[in-house]
Amino acid sequence: MSSQGARAKVAAAVATVDEVGEAPKPPFSPAQQIGAIAPLGFYDPLGFTSVGDERGFRKLQAAELKHGRVAMMASIGAVGQ
Repeated sequence: MSSQGARAKVAAAVATVDEVGEAPKPPFSPAQQIGAIAPLGFYDPLGFTSVGDERGFRKLQAAELKHGRVAMMASIGAVGQ
């Protein structure tokens, strides 16, 4: 085998950075979000969230914040009565 033929085979086997591309992004994981801390970790006993459903998780997160704020205002109103 000629050295030129061997070089062509080696060059064909080596991938460049442009050819490989970017690594795929890992799926969204609710357990990796802020609030999942020790000792409980991520707490979702009814399974409302799932891996990969970022939109649903964000919707539930926003609803939880809104309902918490309404509950705090209601408690202030009850104390003020």
